[in-house]
Amino acid sequence: MVVMYDALVSDPFYRASYFLQDAFTFERAVVTPYTFATVFLPAFLGYYAMAVLVQLPGTRLSRGALLPVVLWMALRANMSLDFSWNYPGLLYLNQGLALAMFTLALRSTAWTVVPEPYARLPIHRSSNNLRNGDHDSPAPKSNAISIQSAMWNAWDLVVNLRGIGWNWSQRLYIPKAHFQVESRSVFLVLSLCRLVFFTVAFDAACRCASWFGPDTFGSFKGGTIFDPSLPAPTRYLRSTAITMLSGFSAYFIVEAVYQLHAVEFVILFQQYPSQWPPLFDAPWMSTSLASFWGRRWHQLFRELMEGYFGRAGIVMGSFAVSGVLHDVGMQGMGRGTDTFRVMAFFLLHGVGVIMEYTWNKATGRRVGGFLGWLWTSAWVVLGGNVMVDVWARRGLMGSEFFPEPYRPTTLLLNLWHSWK
Repeated sequence: MVVMYDALVSDPFYRASYFLQDAFTFERAVVTPYTFATVFLPAFLGYYAMAVLVQLPGTRLSRGALLPVVLWMALRANMSLDFSWNYPGLLYLNQGLALAMFTLALRSTAWTVVPEPYARLPIHRSSNNLRNGDHDSPAPKSNAISIQSAMWNAWDLVVNLRGIGWNWSQRLYIPKAHFQVESRSVFLVLSLCRLVFFTVAFDAACRCASWFGPDTFGSFKGGTIFDPSLPAPTRYLRSTAITMLSGFSAYFIVEAVYQLHAVEFVILFQQYPSQWPPLFDAPWMSTSLASFWGRRWHQLFRELMEGYFGRAGIVMGSFAVSGVLHDVGMQGMGRGTDTFRVMAFFLLHGVGVIMEYTWNKATGRRVGGFLGWLWTSAWVVLGGNVMVDVWARRGLMGSEFFPEPYRPTTLLLNLWHSWK
C-alpha cells in the first residue's frame, strides 16, 4: 500500500489532477476585510489590468496569458465570498456579486480577442456631439498611448458598459437628454435628485409588489406569484400586476445605480455630463420588441453581444447571453435556479424579434403603432410573469434592500404623519 501511494504521489498526472481539484474547490465564507483584500480585490485588479492592456497595441498574447488567471479569480470570488453575512434577507448581495463576476469574466474574454486596441474618442464638453440615434464617431487617428494614460482611461472602461467615448461603441443608440447640461455642478445636482427619486420609486414599487404576498414572495422565504386558491382570471390578473410592479422596480434600481456612478465619476474623474447620457428611452412606449430591446431598454451589455456573435448573430446570441447572465445571478443566491424558464423567457423574445423581421420582409411594413404597442406589451408583461415568478420563488422580491426603519418610503410616511 505504501509503495502504491508513493507511486501515485510521484505520478505527475496525479499531482496535476490533485492540484486542479484543490484549485477549484471553494468554500463560501462571510466577507471580511481580509477575504475582501485577498479574494475580491485580486479579481478586480486582474480585470483592471485587462482594461489597461486592451488599450495598448501588441498586447494580445499578454491578454491571452492573463485571461485564465482572471477567470479563475472571478470564479473564486463568486464561489468563496458571502456578502449576505448568513442573513437570508441580504442574499441579493450575493446575486449582485455573481452578476459582477460573470460580467467581469465575459468582458475580459472579449477584450482578449479584439483585433485592434480600444481607444478613447475626443471628449467634448457639450452633449451635442451625441445625437439622438446611432453613435458612430470616427476613430482616433493614432493608437499610440502611454501606459499612464491607459491606466487612467481604464477606470472609465471598467464601468463603461456602453462604450460612451470609446471607438468600440459604433452603432450605439443614445437616447436624447431632456435637458442639455454642460455645467458639472448643475449636472451633479440633477443626478443627485434623480438618484433620490429612483431610490424612493424603487422602494415604493417593491413595497407595493410585496403587499400582494407579504408572507410568501414578499418575504425572504419566497413563494410563487400564482395563487392557486384564486380563479384563473383573478390569479393571472394578480400575477400580472405583480410582474408590472417588479418590472418597474428593476428599471428604477438600474437607473439609481447609474445615477450614483455618474455622480462618482464626475466628481472623482472630472468627467463631462456628455459622458453620462440617459440610460433608458421610455421603454414603456415601445411599439415593437426590436425597439424595446435594441433602443429603449438599456444597452449595457452590447459590447459582449457584438463581441461574441457579431451583427448577424446579435439577436439570438444576445438573448442567450442575457439568459445565462440572469441564471448565474439567481444561482449566486444559493437557492437554486430555474434555467429552463429563465432561458425560455429571453430566447422566446429573440424569436419574437425574428418574427417582426420576417413580417417586415413579407409585408414591407414594420411592427408599430397601437397594435405594435399591444404586441410588445403582451410579450414583455405576459412572458415576464414567468421570469418574475422565478425571482419570487427564491425570495428576491422579499429581500431587505433597506433596513426597515430607514426605508425611503418608511421615512416619507413618518414625515407625512409628523406633519399631520
